[in-house]
Amino acid sequence: MIKLMVVDDERWIREGLKQTIDWGSYGIQFIGDAEDGCEALKLIEAHLPDIVISDIRMPSMDGMELIEELDRRGLGIKVIFISGFSDFVYAQKAVKLGAFDYILKPIEEKVLMEVIERCIGEITKKRELAIRLDELLGRVRESLPLARQKHLEMCLTHPISGSELLSKWEALRIDLNPKRLIVLTAVVHDWGERSLCKSGSSQLRYALGNLMEEVFREANISCAACLLHENEFADVALISSWEKETSIPDQEACRLAKLVIEDALEFLGIQLTIGVSGMGEGTQLIFAFREALTNSVRYLLDGTGLVYGPVSTGNEGKGKQPVMVTARMTPMPMKAEALDMAWSNRIFHAIKLKDESRLSELLDQQIELMQALVKQHSALAVRCEMNAHIGILLSKWQELCMAKGGSEPCQITHQQKLQLYRSSFATWKNAILSAFLKKDRPVSGSGQRNTIEIALRYIHDNYHRGISLNNVAETIYMNPSYFSRVFHAEVGETLSRYLIRIRVAKAKELLERTPLKIYEVAESVGYKDFRHFVKTFKESEGMTPAQFRNYGA
Repeated sequence: MIKLMVVDDERWIREGLKQTIDWGSYGIQFIGDAEDGCEALKLIEAHLPDIVISDIRMPSMDGMELIEELDRRGLGIKVIFISGFSDFVYAQKAVKLGAFDYILKPIEEKVLMEVIERCIGEITKKRELAIRLDELLGRVRESLPLARQKHLEMCLTHPISGSELLSKWEALRIDLNPKRLIVLTAVVHDWGERSLCKSGSSQLRYALGNLMEEVFREANISCAACLLHENEFADVALISSWEKETSIPDQEACRLAKLVIEDALEFLGIQLTIGVSGMGEGTQLIFAFREALTNSVRYLLDGTGLVYGPVSTGNEGKGKQPVMVTARMTPMPMKAEALDMAWSNRIFHAIKLKDESRLSELLDQQIELMQALVKQHSALAVRCEMNAHIGILLSKWQELCMAKGGSEPCQITHQQKLQLYRSSFATWKNAILSAFLKKDRPVSGSGQRNTIEIALRYIHDNYHRGISLNNVAETIYMNPSYFSRVFHAEVGETLSRYLIRIRVAKAKELLERTPLKIYEVAESVGYKDFRHFVKTFKESEGMTPAQFRNYGA
């Protein structure tokens, strides 16, 4: 309801307005009356009316002073003045100061209610406008992250002018310095102990993007994550802005990227590789993104779970034509046709016959050819060829499943597809065997236990080297995702938690029995980052390493 009050130094006028008009029938709540402006302000503070009917001349604080005070406080209350004929000039001045209207005494109910109804109309219109504005702002707030995401993705994949970039970033509230930018690309190789659909992987990418932003912002580095839902080569890109005049910002970016990899494994249960670009400007983001992708794909040869930073190559790249990087990059031409259609046909024939021996032999030959190719071409070019080959196999497999009419289960999961597009040379064969020959079936009990025992021995011998899930899985020739499930089933906890427990136990032993400094203890048990070691130790033991050394368990 509309709230209304009356201010007049003559009681009979106040009582007359209060008693003779049925305010409720007009949808108005009469909240009270006051004899001057000072008393009115107290009532206004307590009830905040929408309309004030006020006399002009009153003791202590008159109507003119009251409206000036309401305006100073920015309350937006509608004031209707009532005045005698002799106060007509004052009433006109009051309207100029912001009063809604004025009414001459003696007051006629019909005239008063006409003014009040106009006043209510304005208030109602203002409220409706405010509601529509709130709804519009709500929609803008909801759409802003999506618009920001789309724009950042466009910056990474298309050339953009400096003027367009500045105007868009201001409109989308992207607070980055366009003169000093480094791009990181994160590739998820193992999605952990979960069965993921497309929406599930999207949620994990969102969590990973938040984690990357958090790590960099803790180091006072402005950044913005961009999720790469349709990209075959990476899952999340991070554009970081380096305000500090650091002589080696790319090395600092690599250090923070290592923390991201450790935190992603510990808190999200996913295993990453990260590529880092050199420093560049906003208009050159397309090239920085390409450089980060190219660096990240070095996992093909050198292994996953690592950070691959920029390699200094003099003036390489200057004067070259822009290379468009889209969600599906066009494969680069190869001199040797390691993954041509003939190979695809031979491999798919082995898959159709479920000839594991022949398929394994063909894949070994392919891997040898690809390892030779990567010495002549970039790892990204070879990855393009591998992904094109995977696309052909998946398409043929889908046709085969449709021809069989669903007579046997042949669905390849979204998670398996992701692994096919993200596997290294060391895991590519197992990824194909697992996806197309259903190699992920549990093995016999004794064989499974023997495999885990081998893995445990490897872990205990190498925990201090900073090993990861992929390192262990590759050692025992097992698909990382499948190994993760088997390990949890046999040991009763995840590999990441098991590694933390071993490392913390060894750290406690070193803290008690050796004079090693705490950062030396961290390095001795496999933690390259001292801050991460202290954080992990405290979460496990409830105290820092220094407190443990001083006070014991």
